[in-house]
Amino acid sequence: MDKKTIIYIGGFELPDKNAAAHRVISNGKLLRDIGYNVHFMGISNERGYNNKSYYGFNSSALKYPNSIISWVEYITTFKDYKNIIESYNNVHSIICYNLPSGSLYRLLKYCTKKEIKIFSDCTEWYVAPKTGSFIARTVKSWDIKLRMNKLHLKLNGIIAISSYLHTYYSNQGVPTLQIPPLVDKEDCKWPRTILQKNNTAVNLIYSGSPFALTKGSEVKDRLDLIIDGLYLISKTFTDFKLTILGMDINGFLIVFPDYKDKLLSLGKLIDWKGRVPHNEALDLLKKSDYSIFLRDTNLVTIAGFPTKFVEALSCGIPVLTNRNSNLADYLVEGKNGFWIETNSDDAIYKSLLEVLKINKEDLNDLKEDLLKSKTFDYKNYMMDFKKFLR
Repeated sequence: MDKKTIIYIGGFELPDKNAAAHRVISNGKLLRDIGYNVHFMGISNERGYNNKSYYGFNSSALKYPNSIISWVEYITTFKDYKNIIESYNNVHSIICYNLPSGSLYRLLKYCTKKEIKIFSDCTEWYVAPKTGSFIARTVKSWDIKLRMNKLHLKLNGIIAISSYLHTYYSNQGVPTLQIPPLVDKEDCKWPRTILQKNNTAVNLIYSGSPFALTKGSEVKDRLDLIIDGLYLISKTFTDFKLTILGMDINGFLIVFPDYKDKLLSLGKLIDWKGRVPHNEALDLLKKSDYSIFLRDTNLVTIAGFPTKFVEALSCGIPVLTNRNSNLADYLVEGKNGFWIETNSDDAIYKSLLEVLKINKEDLNDLKEDLLKSKTFDYKNYMMDFKKFLR
């Protein structure tokens, strides 16, 4: 008998062009190991994207929407998904990764009629944007409310990335499985030993897209607070370096123009790399001493879960962060990271400086222990996933 197929649909760009891609590939490996055939249908900027194979999975993609018309078409797409589903004879279920409500509604009706299970892989709860045209903001707000508060309650279940989402949907009687971002620890991209360095400087790294490059845009990662803390530290201690991936200095100054003097003072203590390929980002992460990010507490951050936290620990690199999402379930002070207090500039300064002064030998011992951890290895979640899909 042929394996039952799961169609995984959403805005991921395979194989590694966004955080969504890393999540669904790891989940796909898990699903394959528990006996399912998996087909991915994401999005792509490539012209003439045909069926491709990544990690042994069949993959197809919709064209990335780059105009208002194509965006409207994307958020209501159904026919392309239906064609993929009907190309398989033995479909077990559909997993929709943060799919827009227009498409999700049509897929829900179709799956109900065909007696196919449909789940949501829910990794976010964005609020309505404050920038952009009135029409775009209205549509986005409507989409969020309909998807999160109405359609998700009618699905066969929710795969929730955080404890907040798990609690929210469980309390409303929806079958819910909490799955953080996962990795395949046997993949060669995750190191087996730490990189020994002779230099004394403490190397910090930030990787991500902290905000849209529009003045007044919503800020997800508080890169400004990191710079504030390091600026104060640099007055008495300069044996450190911060590498920033995903953002260049000009982009940062669009949103934080008042930081020009601080950045001039810090000078080469900050290395702005801009956007780099994911494999290069991982190589730079492996050469670092700490991964750092800070976030405000709001609906967006408590409903999500930072992939950068998982990637750092999987590389044997401890994390410096503040309390957000449900990181307290995983971060053990002094074992795999350190909490940075953010209630004042002085608090950031003190907690950061304390970490920067840690002996390099002690830090290397911490990294060695951290590499042995398999907290986020997908194999740990196989039985839970198997029970959930039944």
